[in-house]
Amino acid sequence: MSQYDTIIIGAGHNGLVAAAYLAKQGKKVLVLERRAIVGGSVVTESFGDDFKADSIYAGGTLRPDIIKDLKLASHGLTVDTVRKPFISLQADGNHLTLDAESIKRISEKDAARFPEFVRFMDKAASILDTTYATIMPRLPMNFGVREGYGLLEWALELKLAGRKDMLNFIRALPMTAQELLDEYFESDVVKAAIASVGIHGFTLGPMGAGTGYTLIHNWMNRGGWRMSTWAKRVKSHKRLRMR
Repeated sequence: MSQYDTIIIGAGHNGLVAAAYLAKQGKKVLVLERRAIVGGSVVTESFGDDFKADSIYAGGTLRPDIIKDLKLASHGLTVDTVRKPFISLQADGNHLTLDAESIKRISEKDAARFPEFVRFMDKAASILDTTYATIMPRLPMNFGVREGYGLLEWALELKLAGRKDMLNFIRALPMTAQELLDEYFESDVVKAAIASVGIHGFTLGPMGAGTGYTLIHNWMNRGGWRMSTWAKRVKSHKRLRMR
């Protein structure tokens, strides 16, 4: 029987990325997939002559450092940089586009608060992005400067956010999406539209504990309120590496 350092179940994009990083570190990796095609939720497959379709659109993109590290552009990957407006369909046909001008038709107060909400969410998404890219030290063994460097960078990012944003970020993580949005908006239509971003891909509703975090997570993954490509907005984390 062949010997492997790592066996990965499932050849979706997460499994393939993990396998590629492990292989770059010299590990012998086996990826198992039950289907005849790899790629998982991001695959484009044929269903007959001249009929191809994407499996699912999750509203996000691969991290820019992954694209760079694995040289995916040289293998044909292209990134859509078109900014896509977020539109919330309404029963009366007066559909809401998630921007201050459209929100103003529903609530002038909410339109005035929207820029501050966007500013905070962009800041919170940046902190969360840095958190994801930080490799936490293995305690208590082998802890030193090298092990703690990433953690120090993360702490500095949080400190530089400023006391108000730092505290609001920490508060938002365990909150429900509804509680977070109640602090900014009065219109249920506006709150429902934004909350839908927080529960996309989850089984929780907007009153579920922790959906404040999922709202920030999906905001980061989608690139903000206009669903622009996140790869163009975040910094590349050179310290991201596999052990």
